[in-house]
Amino acid sequence: MKFKPRLSIILTDYNFIKNFPVVIHQLFFFFAQLIILYIYGIGYSGSLAYIGAVSTILAVLINLKWDIQIMVSNNQTLSESLLDASLTIFIMTIIISVLNILVGSMLPIYILLSALAIGIHELLVSILFVQKKIIIYSLFRSIPPLALVGFALIGYEPEFIWPASFFLSVIFLVIYFKNLFVKAFHNINISRIKNIKLITNINAAITATIFAFFSASFVIIINHFYGSDYVGLWANTIRIFNSVIIFLLAASLPFMLNMLKGKEFAYQKVRIFFYLWCLFLPLVVISFFVVTNLGLFVFSLFQPINLDITNFHLSLIFLIGVSISFIGSAQGLYQAINKSIILLAMIIITILFGLVIINKISLSFTSLIEVFLFVVAALVLMTLTHLINYLIFKTR
Repeated sequence: MKFKPRLSIILTDYNFIKNFPVVIHQLFFFFAQLIILYIYGIGYSGSLAYIGAVSTILAVLINLKWDIQIMVSNNQTLSESLLDASLTIFIMTIIISVLNILVGSMLPIYILLSALAIGIHELLVSILFVQKKIIIYSLFRSIPPLALVGFALIGYEPEFIWPASFFLSVIFLVIYFKNLFVKAFHNINISRIKNIKLITNINAAITATIFAFFSASFVIIINHFYGSDYVGLWANTIRIFNSVIIFLLAASLPFMLNMLKGKEFAYQKVRIFFYLWCLFLPLVVISFFVVTNLGLFVFSLFQPINLDITNFHLSLIFLIGVSISFIGSAQGLYQAINKSIILLAMIIITILFGLVIINKISLSFTSLIEVFLFVVAALVLMTLTHLINYLIFKTR
């Protein structure tokens, strides 16, 4: 097994360094949230985390993953893709808004506006990525986190600053792409509207939404039972202690997925995926040791915790965060081996199983996160069992 050479490819690939700005906006989000936590406390930060989690799920349904569709488009078809995507966002926004009214406005307006802003933002920055304008791409991706801090310092509430931050970037993006918009909407007609492939995109969006819901469901459940303070504890524990893993994973995944394209057999792709996670294992172990022994101390550097919480709680949240990252990264692998439906089925089963447990018994916060860890660990175990099967039997 040529372990070291493959790891060195992931680490030393020239494109990783050259395209580092692709992920630098995550650093801005990281520091923006920590600054907000430090200044306004865990409750304010928790409200932001909740709004971000729910609106991100809804944004997938609004733009129906047209940002991914744009990613694989040629420059010559960008105007057509932009037109189709814009019409899709317009149609889906109306549909979701009407449905929301019919069910009694369960989703507040700031959630809908946040989702709309994120959906448009993801669509437009994807065009910059396709055009290989990496620096400009990074610039526009960095506007929302910087605006979050700015609006928060002015004194606005979380319900305002989240949608406003993304809309600010959207305004600049629309101005930047004004010529492309003119070209796109110059060709609008009834026939073009009828030819939009909503069904195909809806299928992809539903799959992506389930993945997003899996991660966000933890925040939603905690907010429902314990409120924004505990959401802030959850979100910032992952933000502080899982940030290095999340950042490095986000930076290396595109290059790992690019390596998968050159492999013919499924077991070869699975092996590369495991190589990547073997690379992260020492970091996971070290981080877990820090959380277990110094978690409360490190957290208190950003904001004192006035909750009945110990290092044990923080370590459980850390492990859940690592598990979610593992499952999230496995999504690309399952797409590469054309088995996304299997991972989707496992996630749905896991979600339903977890909801049944939570609904049947009365849980303290400690018991709740223990259930979370049990559920997500079961999903990781199922995923590992399935993937190891490819290695053992050299499945194609």
